[in-house]
Amino acid sequence: MTFRAVKPIDATSYGIDIPENSKNEVDSFIAAAALAAPALAQQSPKERAQLLREIATQIEASRAALIESACAETALSEARIAGEITRTTVQFELFARLVESGKHLGVVIDKADPNYSPAPRPDLRKMNAPLGVVAIFAASNFPLAFSVAGGDAASAIASGNAVVAKAHPSHPNTCAIVEKAIKAALAKCKLSQDSYAIVQGTDPQITHWLALHPAVKAIGFTGSEIVGRILVDLAATRPEPIPVYAEMGSLNPIFVTSSAIADRSEALAKGIVDSALMGSGQFCTKPGLIFAPNNPEFIATIKSHLATLAVAPLLSKSIAERYSKAISHLASQAKLEVASGISTQQGFGVTPTVFITDWATASQNPELLEEHFGPTTVIITCKEDEFVGIAASLKGQLTATIQGTDADKPEALLALLAQKAGRVIWNGFPTGVAVTAAMNHGGPWPASSSHTTSVGTDAIYRFMRPVAYQGFAQSVLPKALQDSNPWSVPQSIN
Repeated sequence: MTFRAVKPIDATSYGIDIPENSKNEVDSFIAAAALAAPALAQQSPKERAQLLREIATQIEASRAALIESACAETALSEARIAGEITRTTVQFELFARLVESGKHLGVVIDKADPNYSPAPRPDLRKMNAPLGVVAIFAASNFPLAFSVAGGDAASAIASGNAVVAKAHPSHPNTCAIVEKAIKAALAKCKLSQDSYAIVQGTDPQITHWLALHPAVKAIGFTGSEIVGRILVDLAATRPEPIPVYAEMGSLNPIFVTSSAIADRSEALAKGIVDSALMGSGQFCTKPGLIFAPNNPEFIATIKSHLATLAVAPLLSKSIAERYSKAISHLASQAKLEVASGISTQQGFGVTPTVFITDWATASQNPELLEEHFGPTTVIITCKEDEFVGIAASLKGQLTATIQGTDADKPEALLALLAQKAGRVIWNGFPTGVAVTAAMNHGGPWPASSSHTTSVGTDAIYRFMRPVAYQGFAQSVLPKALQDSNPWSVPQSIN
């Protein structure tokens, strides 16, 4: 059985026939990865860094093919795909520098001390170790940066795990090119190509096959809350429950003060619309709720700017249909003003739409406070003294933003938003997630399923566990824990 990719721009098929992997094939991929995993785990920091850099090199060598394929399969621009390729290679280099330093191993040594209180202390040495096999689920909206070689896969490989990745059926040819690149890197580093595999197919049962396989020790996922919940529930039902690191998107509220509007009304209005429509509104950090004072000029600028804008087709027929259905339903609600941009009719095209209402109405209509994947946002007028109470009523978020000026006193709102979101922003827009050590991309449920990040170097620690060694001779200890420290890794001693 096979399937083909579909071009969002005109709904025609693209690329070759892609064989659907059967359960037996998926099981064999995982079993082979489990056998290959120990060799990865035993690599030195220098060897692991070499592998990560070689993966980046092979992906870069595939740039032309990736641009052609990803642009066709997603309708995203060449500039966007080129940027994603660079982002992907930068992620591998970022992890390469970390593992080369050995800091990720977290080595702590407490030498034996007969005088230790309250009791004599044995020789204890602790370090982080990989889990084994990690199952990764590619996102629909980022065919490279959050796909089969995205942040989840990069951090899992960097921590020494074998990876079996579910390719997204919207861009299977792109995923296949990436798989070929990673396998080439493994071969060049004299590692088994079974250490990495992708699973292709449209069968929803693939999710179950990966999540329930006993050799899979953790799951990395970027996508919808619906699928994220399925994975969390499946992992909990296993005889051996495993962690699920699911990043599931959010509403990413923006709170706009009256002083911000007075200071920069036009730029702020246009910036909000541009952020909401970026990537056709298919970013997990898209601002989906805008809370602002009822300023007619500010709202008029939002509407007039939106009226000049169209967006590229959405990523798939199902995404476009869900978006259009949701927009039509919301538009029928009472006490709701609807503003529209320019419709795109071809392929999986949609109409960018902004809803305008007040907090009294929104608070009584839960559908207005739900994420709608696509080019839309909800402008909710309210008083500034309601901001803190409104923020307290919201669920967990990836981001939360305050647009203000130095005249504002945002401390109370900021303190509340820091409890609700994984990243808080002052006078910026949430779309765009910097690949850097200080980034946190995650947040309280339902933004993500754990208090971890899927972007930045700290993402590596999701796929490692601490192991303590007590009383062993130097000759049998892992190299990172030996007094001679042959790998020259940082050691925190006593």
